[in-house]
Amino acid sequence: MGLKFGDLPSGMRVYIDTNIFLYSAFKHPVFGDECREFFIRVDEGEMTGCVSDFVLNEVFHKLMIAEVVKKFKKAAKEAVTYIKRNPEVISNLEVVWREMDIIESSNIIILEDKFSLFPDFVGISRIYNLMATDAMHVSVMKKHGITNIATNDRDFERIEWLSVWKP
Repeated sequence: MGLKFGDLPSGMRVYIDTNIFLYSAFKHPVFGDECREFFIRVDEGEMTGCVSDFVLNEVFHKLMIAEVVKKFKKAAKEAVTYIKRNPEVISNLEVVWREMDIIESSNIIILEDKFSLFPDFVGISRIYNLMATDAMHVSVMKKHGITNIATNDRDFERIEWLSVWKP
């Protein structure tokens, strides 16, 4: 069972998973407010929020797809094909650019990966039975000595050295 955001002590260094950004951006009815409060605490320096380029790429992609689905009334499975056939729609999006600007101007630290994470993420996947993306996140955290993660993904609870903080 994960720990609650409200109990997250000041001064912690926390890796932020994709779903936390998406709950905030999409104003999720259950988790949106807590995630926005979490980001306020990070921006005010109460704790250090960290992400990898990999997380931000995931956030960017999912925001783009979601906005195309909503704005152009497409099914999620049709969105990528629609964008590829109509690439000009990308520059006409609004939500994705606004959210990425917010992230860029925030206090969130983007972890630099000057080293390869292969084959570490493969081993982590095998040991903890994690999907590829989650194994990559754990590999980044391990390389940077981060032991806290803000996520609503219970799969991370299988890693004994992680503290999982949930909205």
